[in-house]
Amino acid sequence: MRTASLYGLYKMGIKKILIFCTMSLIIYSCSKENLEPDNPPITPPPSTEKPKQFNTSTDNLIIKHELRAAWLTTAWKLDWPGTTTGADNQRNLLISIINNLKSLNINVIYFQAMTSCEAFYSSSIFPWSSYITGTQGQNPGFDPLAVAIEAAHSRGMELHAWINPLRVGAVTTVNVPSHPAVLYPNRYSEYKGVRYWNAGLPEVRVFLQDAVKEIVNNYNVDGIHFDDYFYPDGLKSSADTWNDSAAYALYGAGKTLNEWRENNIDMMVKAVNEAIKGAKAKAVFGISPSGQYANTLALYANPITWMNNKWIDYLAPQIYWQIGHSTADFDKLARFWSSSSAGVPVFPGLAAYRLGESGFPTVTEFLNQVSLCRALPNINGNVWFRTEHILKDPMNSFIKQNLYQTPSLVPKIGTYNTTIPQAPSVSLSQKIITWNFVDNATEYVVYELQRIGTGNDWNAVIRYKGGNTTFSGESTKNYVVIAVNGREKSTYQKVVYVP
Repeated sequence: MRTASLYGLYKMGIKKILIFCTMSLIIYSCSKENLEPDNPPITPPPSTEKPKQFNTSTDNLIIKHELRAAWLTTAWKLDWPGTTTGADNQRNLLISIINNLKSLNINVIYFQAMTSCEAFYSSSIFPWSSYITGTQGQNPGFDPLAVAIEAAHSRGMELHAWINPLRVGAVTTVNVPSHPAVLYPNRYSEYKGVRYWNAGLPEVRVFLQDAVKEIVNNYNVDGIHFDDYFYPDGLKSSADTWNDSAAYALYGAGKTLNEWRENNIDMMVKAVNEAIKGAKAKAVFGISPSGQYANTLALYANPITWMNNKWIDYLAPQIYWQIGHSTADFDKLARFWSSSSAGVPVFPGLAAYRLGESGFPTVTEFLNQVSLCRALPNINGNVWFRTEHILKDPMNSFIKQNLYQTPSLVPKIGTYNTTIPQAPSVSLSQKIITWNFVDNATEYVVYELQRIGTGNDWNAVIRYKGGNTTFSGESTKNYVVIAVNGREKSTYQKVVYVP
């Protein structure tokens, strides 16, 4: 009887304990719901979005002008005319190529107008090039240089005549009677099967002056461009003979042979610059030597001397190696030319033809090279070698999408000064930006401002370039308008915000 009673009391205790625990859980649960909701409201962080309107008190506007050039090669018919024959077909192809360069936002073309003393223009000094018709001296029925100039200028692009200064041509070439090599056989020497003008002869320098003056006087070119053909490659470092001993004896003036040859190139560059500026002061003169200083010195050419003396208006060193190359690092070479420029603009040449080769496995290498150039002082653009390679994919799409998404004006080159136009007076009505005609302005440019990241710097990108004096803006965008006169640019009056 006692055992049963104890068991009954035990059962009653267990029930009370269970009831107590259950009630405690219910009370705790209710308390938790009241004090700590399952989904507490999230307090949003403070907004970090920057104002859409440019603040003249705190923000900084960056307008950059960049030379974006391409070498349009005619030697060996590489870029033009290729296999195309017939005047109409060749003319149409040339215009199409220039139109395609325009679509890439290229703004300067170096058109190879003279190769090995054969002309792609009407000349009284050089015969017509055999690369056009297949026969040296045969009139092609149109003027390629004139066509190229008109096509470029009508699209807002500059065109410079690119010529090879001292290369006369292969010794195996049979030249027409009017070819300078036939007329002046005592002015050139031969090296490894190629004829070169003897730069030590004063009459050769006068000849080259006449050649550039003929182009500048007869054609509306924006400049003259020389490539890297000076004394023959390998001559300086070898025991090979070069038939200039008589000229050295006559004009050496106590210099060593190497000093004299280098001075000959210096005097040629100086003389050509004077001839160009004398014929057309606003035409510029530039040279594209090898990208390695030692290599160009091996040709008796010293670009440092030319830049220090301002005998050239720009330098376009052909830096055709990758960043990190063991002996020709693009990074080091670009920095060398930038720091050595003496204030002369530098436009490094880029080797588009090397895409897919060692060191250039993808287009990323070119992105890195252009980015590096944009970050260096005295470098204000690049030149691409060559046209064919940037007009086909993947380079074509890459340049459009990653490098030159919008147009750019050509930076100031040379010492010639035209009138700097006044800043246009700008007003806004609804979304229409209007400005006045400006004396001496040849065109106007509307820039849209784009904030860089979340900072206070804004890039200016071109949205319009032409002769109009109105522009329809977009809501929440900022704009400035400048006037342009050749390579001279005005400032801007104010930043216009379209609400």
